[in-house]
Amino acid sequence: MSLPAWRARIPAVNSALLAALFFLVPTQIAPAYVLTAVMLALWIIEGQLKSKWQALRTNPVFWIFQAYFGWFVVSLAWTDDMTAGRSMVSRHLFFLLAALYFTVARREHTVRYLIAFTTGVLMCEVLASYNWLQLNLYPQWPASLRAAKDAMETAPFVDRIMFGPTLAFAGYIAAWQALACRRAGRRSAALAWASSWLVTIGVLSFSGSRTGMLGFSLMMAVLTLQTGSRHRCWAAAGAVVVLVGSVGGLYAISDSITRQRVLDGFAEARNLEGAVNLSVSLRYTMAVNTLHVISEHPWLGVGAGDFVTAYREVNTRRSPAWNVPRNPHNQLLFTMATTGILGGVLLLAVWFAPPWLNRRRPDGLNALRVGLPVFFFTICLAESYLWRTNTALMFALFSALLYGPVCKPAPPTGP
Repeated sequence: MSLPAWRARIPAVNSALLAALFFLVPTQIAPAYVLTAVMLALWIIEGQLKSKWQALRTNPVFWIFQAYFGWFVVSLAWTDDMTAGRSMVSRHLFFLLAALYFTVARREHTVRYLIAFTTGVLMCEVLASYNWLQLNLYPQWPASLRAAKDAMETAPFVDRIMFGPTLAFAGYIAAWQALACRRAGRRSAALAWASSWLVTIGVLSFSGSRTGMLGFSLMMAVLTLQTGSRHRCWAAAGAVVVLVGSVGGLYAISDSITRQRVLDGFAEARNLEGAVNLSVSLRYTMAVNTLHVISEHPWLGVGAGDFVTAYREVNTRRSPAWNVPRNPHNQLLFTMATTGILGGVLLLAVWFAPPWLNRRRPDGLNALRVGLPVFFFTICLAESYLWRTNTALMFALFSALLYGPVCKPAPPTGP
């Protein structure tokens, strides 16, 4: 095969590798880095760098992502702990890799990417179901893959902190596609997507993830609003009913461990200052202390590597009995504490500017463009999910799908 013919096949190969990355989101992150390195090597060998640069140069979302990543790099100039600072920068590498993912993603492979993501989640759901059965009903079964969170963790690769939200977003994707396929008259595909949605509900019920349950319920309400957009009042009322019904329904079918975590959350919320180092109260204390860090370093923050040091100083003054975290379990506060007000503005731009800038794209993906930032903004109130590698990869990949390919008119694929 001639070199030009071999190069001509690289875009298809890289698109397949991108689909593999979607599949890997709920699993280990190391293989994703390896596949990305292979993709990058092929991307360079393919050539056409000038045309790729032209596509990136005219894409405002690419520049927003680069500005967000670049500001963390700039903040190394005033950080004291360079080791921690470099670690912080490395955790945001997926924003730098937008140059690769945005030019590899192909609009005609949209369904392939969605299926790959859902299949990866489904594989993990099967393993999680086995783990639950082995832990609760059949202890004689051999132990399977389980994240090292605690003795009753059922998630196979990543713990419930990342697994639950990934399940929630996969549930939204499945429900959205089920509705789209039903409207298109593709009953078999609609049934397959609906079945995936039901499996996700079942696994969420014993996942132990309060964030996942709330995120899923919120996204079902968002989907209700999107589906009934022509009748806004009725859609809004339906969304409230769906939100409350989803929360109540998930709680009703939850296993005893997950239900107890929900009850513990309410109990801790009633005693935010007294329930020392418990989950909900600790998040409250972390938020308050981080706000003090921000107030003392508002413009530039403390630098990418100095959050723990700055937080420890505030914690010693205000709440010495409480633990010192690696991150405040709130992405916006974390970003502002380390990179200042500009960093916070750039983070909000990362979430909300892209769907606004692309709101008139005629590709049928506007529902997902709204769902992605709403979902991440919400879950990032409970954890720094763009700092967590698996969920950061998930955000980068779906952003590449939504904003990377050149816009071409296509029939709508969703509500």
